[in-house]
Amino acid sequence: MLKRLVLNTAVQTLGRVIMVGVSLLTTGILTRKLGVTGYGNFLLIGSLGVFFDTLADFGTTIMGVREASKEESEAGKKKVWSNTAILRLQMAMISFGLAVIVTFVWPDFKEIRLEAVLAWVMLLFTSIAGSFSIIWQTRLRMEKKVVAEVMFPSLFLVALWLYKGEISLLWVLGAYLLARIISLGYAWYVARGSISFREKDKELIKKILRLSWPMGVYLLIFSAYDRAADSLIIRRILGENEVAWYGLAYKIYAVLVQPAYFLVSGVFPTLSAKKETKKVFGLTAALLLIAAGLVISVSWILSPWIIKVLAGEGYEKAVEVLRILVFALLFSYLGHLVGFTLIAKEGQKEMSKLSLLVLVFNLVANLIFIPMFGLKGAAGVTVATEALSLCFMGWKLRQKTNLK
Repeated sequence: MLKRLVLNTAVQTLGRVIMVGVSLLTTGILTRKLGVTGYGNFLLIGSLGVFFDTLADFGTTIMGVREASKEESEAGKKKVWSNTAILRLQMAMISFGLAVIVTFVWPDFKEIRLEAVLAWVMLLFTSIAGSFSIIWQTRLRMEKKVVAEVMFPSLFLVALWLYKGEISLLWVLGAYLLARIISLGYAWYVARGSISFREKDKELIKKILRLSWPMGVYLLIFSAYDRAADSLIIRRILGENEVAWYGLAYKIYAVLVQPAYFLVSGVFPTLSAKKETKKVFGLTAALLLIAAGLVISVSWILSPWIIKVLAGEGYEKAVEVLRILVFALLFSYLGHLVGFTLIAKEGQKEMSKLSLLVLVFNLVANLIFIPMFGLKGAAGVTVATEALSLCFMGWKLRQKTNLK
């Protein structure tokens, strides 16, 4: 088990390094070819896309892994995977419909409605890709998951790199969708036979939904204050260019958070199986603290260089935002571990309740501090929100379990 965990962590780390490189190159091309305004619209769609993608997932990835990990037989696991995939596809269709409605109602999408709808189509394909990830995570075969995840942005980067003409936001999102479809074909081939839509079990689907909805509500609220709220408030109060500056800094911050997610998701099946939880928790926490300290220090020092190399001229204001955001990494890294452990201990309902308090704090604080301090205010609120979220989850985990 330990050998497999180490291998999974190593594979995910390598995949993360590749994806970071791909993400940085992609961002560097997009910021220059789309310009500040075009890139700001791209990030606005992306921020809302995260929210609707979370609605499509609705906590089923985490619950699917947890429930499949409890099954002893391969047939039992396959039944969980199949019915989770069916539920995920249904949720994706609902999410797509709501996203289209928002696109035609929200005034900020008036000029980019076609581009937004094209982006929402990807929700359906992303849902299927996530179902395959559940299989590989349950089996602790993260190398397959990583290959599929790396292939998707890499194909998009290749298309972006090879195309020498002018690009539009519509072109970008179309290429993005095509890359997703091709990478999904690979995932389908590798995971063939693991999911059967003919094994539909209405009672099992209801059970998975019943288990997932508290986590789904939490993740929806988290995505609202983590991505959507900031972008929408900044767009409405400050403007499109400010969305681009803040979004660029936040994108880098989000990339820096991912190693924590991969490490904790790798040990999540072990936490769910309730074997040596305290030992695994302690070791993971130590690794996260060390990693957070190194990442914060290096990122703060190199922020001006990172922004200049990544985006070029016109994005200098993103530096001061990034230098504030990196301090949220300490709380976010530990928050991933505490949150996943709370989920493993059947604490998803508590998390959804706590997240409502965090959302209210985030919205009120953003509405107060963004008009007063601009982008610095938004970044500061993000740091405070991550800290508050960690405190709430840590308090609830301490109440619920002593990590035996």
